[in-house]
Amino acid sequence: MGKPNKPRKPQTPLDQLPIQARLKIKNYSPDVCDAAIKGQEIPVALGYELTRFSVIRGIRHHHGFAQELHGVTPEFTRALNARDIMSGIIPTISHPDETPYCIWYPDIPTEHTLRALVQRYPDMIYHAARACAIAGYIDLYKELDPVPEVHVAEEASHAGIQRSNKGSQEIARRIISQPVKFAIMNDYTRTVDIANPRIAFLNADTAVHSSLAARRKHLEPRVLANFYRSSGNPYYPSSYFNITEDWGIDDHNKGEPEPAESYFPLLYEPLPMDLPPINKDKLILMAAHSGDIDRYSRLSRPQMISGEFYCIVWAIYHHPFWAKWWSMQVPKQTSSRFSKFEETMIQRAINARRTMSDDVTWVTPDTPKDLLPRNIWFPRLACPESYERLARIRPDMLWPCLYACIVADYSDLWDKLLLLPSSATLAIGEMMPPVSEGSEAQNLKLQQLSKVVDKILWQEAKTSRNDHYQCDIKAAIPDQLESLEPRPGDAPALMFQHSSRELYTPTSDRSSRFVYRNDPVFVSVFDWGRCSPEYEVYDGVAVEIPSIDFAVFARDAVGVDHDVWKEKGNADLQMYEVYELLEKEHLVTSV
Repeated sequence: MGKPNKPRKPQTPLDQLPIQARLKIKNYSPDVCDAAIKGQEIPVALGYELTRFSVIRGIRHHHGFAQELHGVTPEFTRALNARDIMSGIIPTISHPDETPYCIWYPDIPTEHTLRALVQRYPDMIYHAARACAIAGYIDLYKELDPVPEVHVAEEASHAGIQRSNKGSQEIARRIISQPVKFAIMNDYTRTVDIANPRIAFLNADTAVHSSLAARRKHLEPRVLANFYRSSGNPYYPSSYFNITEDWGIDDHNKGEPEPAESYFPLLYEPLPMDLPPINKDKLILMAAHSGDIDRYSRLSRPQMISGEFYCIVWAIYHHPFWAKWWSMQVPKQTSSRFSKFEETMIQRAINARRTMSDDVTWVTPDTPKDLLPRNIWFPRLACPESYERLARIRPDMLWPCLYACIVADYSDLWDKLLLLPSSATLAIGEMMPPVSEGSEAQNLKLQQLSKVVDKILWQEAKTSRNDHYQCDIKAAIPDQLESLEPRPGDAPALMFQHSSRELYTPTSDRSSRFVYRNDPVFVSVFDWGRCSPEYEVYDGVAVEIPSIDFAVFARDAVGVDHDVWKEKGNADLQMYEVYELLEKEHLVTSV
């Protein structure tokens, strides 16, 4: 006879658990999140950040909601205090962690409230000044008399243009006209440092009031995290700002409104000391893609934006100064701006560029394999001595060096590398004596070649004007040549399926002569399954900006303010359409 079952202890209903226990319960319900967003109900399970973001959104938009969460977490308390201020109530703030950063969204406090707030909490003067900039409270701003602060100025500039607010315009003029301005607020970190103001210029580093209207519909946390895993934050595309602490989570999607001014003219004009009210993301991408150190170091954000990493890697291959600069940046920025994978790919690209610039001092016998580049020949060929030294130091770099020999037509070096270590007695750069057919040296060379030859090396050898490489491969593996021919389905899984000639020979692709009407700087990132010459030579990290040169001149010819550029969606404007438009506008003579 079995033991009698012990009576089960009664389970405490989840909604009766202590709130701290509920912070550990993870359960996603769309309906529950919607109710929190609408200020109707506090979710029982608060373990997911997404659920807490929904609650914070509800608190900010609905005064009186979730009052019992005051003091539970600093985030909830800050949201409740912000809502009180926006509702005309001065809260009791007993600790710096309870001080809200954004007190102007979704509602802007009245002048009376802001005045009372600063009287009680003097350190919140810049919070109040920024609210004045948005609302145009010019008299209160003068009364507060803060030092010229760049975030307040940018907020006023946007509000002055987008809302035609004369008070905001006057505040912007007062600040921008000052010879010295300061950065006291920080929208990336949500901090205010009055004690250590930093001299600064307007640099488009402000999450302006209008941008906060962008919303992102909540999804199941794991789905949402996977969808935005490449953006730096799993919740909100513009992941560098979160001044409302809810990542824009809502029950619907809503795009961010257009900035007050266009970034486009600044693509080809010097940057002014004070940037106009723009979104500078496209300028960051072009600075990275161009390897422009001055522009990039000024414009870049604390976290990388979408596509930035790919532009950085592309430019490292093409610009030695950029590569050198990044070699000094990586040790300073690891984990703060990019992932371990991205760090590895940047270091590998730097090593590739250093090799092409005839510097192989980066490599040692102990250099980790994942830092060894595969492309060491494009966009620049190194000297034979560099490839030889690299192969001597790291025999596992023999294959890339042989590939480079074919591309550069270094036939003597090809023979010498295939005879290592028997040719080790020769000094680097010393000519290899002729290898005669049937000699012991020839047999050793072919034996070594048979160990490393593959489809990729064979395809490149076949395109070379010098048949030396093709003949050697045929002699090394006469019975295996058929296996080296590409088969359907092979190409996407291999690197370098396109010959070097496709990269070094100028091409004209008529289909690329277009510009996206509403997005002239469209960054196309190559995915890992895509097969193209550009994708392959950058270790699978490649990017292109289709016809940016055509876009710049076309927009200038048609007119930057023309209605054709204001069409929604990614409709493109082809080259022939540009000429048709110009003829219609009588800007060119028809033929």
